[in-house]
Amino acid sequence: MRKTNIIQKVILSVLVSYMAISCSSDDNDGPVEPPVVEKGKFVISAAPGTGKLGVGTYFLTVDQLDSGTDGIVDNANAVKTTSSFTQIVVNNSKTLMGFIYPNGSDLGQGKSGARAFKFGDDNKMQELQGSPFITGRFSVTGNFGNYIFAMSNKDNSYLFEKSGDNINMVDKPIDFASHMINDKKATITGIADRGNNEIIAAFKYASLDNVAVAIMDYDLNIKSVIQDSRISFSGGQWRGAVYSQISTDKSGNVYVFSGAGSGNSTQKKAGALRINKGTTEFDNKYYFDIETASGGYKFRKVFPITEDYYLLEFYNDLTNSGNTSSATRYAVIKMGTKDFKWVQGIPDYSQISSNGWPLAYKGKMYLPLNPVSGNSAVYVIDPASGNATKGFEVNNDKEQIRAVSYFKN
Repeated sequence: MRKTNIIQKVILSVLVSYMAISCSSDDNDGPVEPPVVEKGKFVISAAPGTGKLGVGTYFLTVDQLDSGTDGIVDNANAVKTTSSFTQIVVNNSKTLMGFIYPNGSDLGQGKSGARAFKFGDDNKMQELQGSPFITGRFSVTGNFGNYIFAMSNKDNSYLFEKSGDNINMVDKPIDFASHMINDKKATITGIADRGNNEIIAAFKYASLDNVAVAIMDYDLNIKSVIQDSRISFSGGQWRGAVYSQISTDKSGNVYVFSGAGSGNSTQKKAGALRINKGTTEFDNKYYFDIETASGGYKFRKVFPITEDYYLLEFYNDLTNSGNTSSATRYAVIKMGTKDFKWVQGIPDYSQISSNGWPLAYKGKMYLPLNPVSGNSAVYVIDPASGNATKGFEVNNDKEQIRAVSYFKN
């Protein structure tokens, strides 16, 4: 009798399970949505020769950067522009802007400007209507919201916005005069986008050895300016170009770096502070002494990768960090835990001539490196380990990679 009861219980259990499965299937009747597969293309920007200004730029579209070997300048799929770009920026609306300085400019003697491109239906880059633009002198470039910007050393800025197949430029004044320190106006040396119509801009005052940032809206109206004495001003420099050292992480915190280089006479160490999400003050409990973590090196450029990982470009020498000094050492840092790792798997710093503008994509950093001799290549960096592997490689030593970008189809 007991055996019969056990058998009945087993049968009942199986029936209940079957009914649950059947009901579940009935509740989900209907077409099954296929998974969304992201389709896109990578764009490699390259220059012939040594990559000097005045030789033009080529855009080659490829399916991946993790591997492959090809030429760019003589490639039938490459699109050429006569301009040579010192900085290349891609914004959220997938517009690529190349910025042009007077030396080597094809816009006219002594002219600065920009060219704008979109990803075309033929899988090639196409220049947008309205481009090119002639601007006044500018220093730092970047993007926020739907804008790409170029900031002047004076009281104005240039904002570029794509509308359909057109690109428009707006010259926006900034009221630096209302926020002077020691009778000195600020210049903008970097911008971090916080979203919701708010940015944080790094301010540099000639008379101030503190870091200063401004809370601003997308129309560049200044809400407030705050300072902190733990680090010096935020911003890197190579000759006339200024590189932003301020960035928002995935959680919405803003990290303000100071590379303490580019001719800066400060005695303060290269490091970083944090402005927590939703706040308008520096976090007085957070300070990252990056110079000590690196063994005494200062840095020039800062590139966000993913989460709170960043790639930093360090100067080669402990004492030589001027605006014409070589900087071809690379490290990955994690800001929350203050982990520091020199990148492994790339050429020795003494064998690197320059880097192109890198791409952060799906948790990895794609860093183009141009060697002193040999072929330029893209190195794929895993931020957690700090290890890099060689990806796409140019098939000759007569071309240099200036940037890598990604565009959705």
